[in-house]
Amino acid sequence: MVGRLINLFKLIQIFRERGNWPLIRHSRKQLRDFLFCRGGMNHKSPACALVYWFHMLKGLDVLIWRLETFGFLFLPGQSKEDKQRLNSYL
Repeated sequence: MVGRLINLFKLIQIFRERGNWPLIRHSRKQLRDFLFCRGGMNHKSPACALVYWFHMLKGLDVLIWRLETFGFLFLPGQSKEDKQRLNSYL
C-alpha cells in the first residue's frame, strides 16, 4: 500500500516534468476516458477502474510506458524541437 502511494507521488512528479500539456489540454476527453477505463477495449465500471488503477500503481514502469505511448508524456531526453514537432499536428 505504501509503495503504491509512493508510486502515485512519483507519477505526479513525472507528469510535472515530462507532461505533454498541449496534448493533454487538446484531448481532455481522451485522457479522461483512459483514466476511467471507458475506451473500446478496456471498458470497465467505475469500481473496477479504481481497482485496476490501484493494481497499475504497483508497477509504475508499465503505466509510464502506456502514457508515453499515447503521447501524454514526453520521452526522457527529448529536445525542445522534438517536442514542438510532435505537437505540430494539434
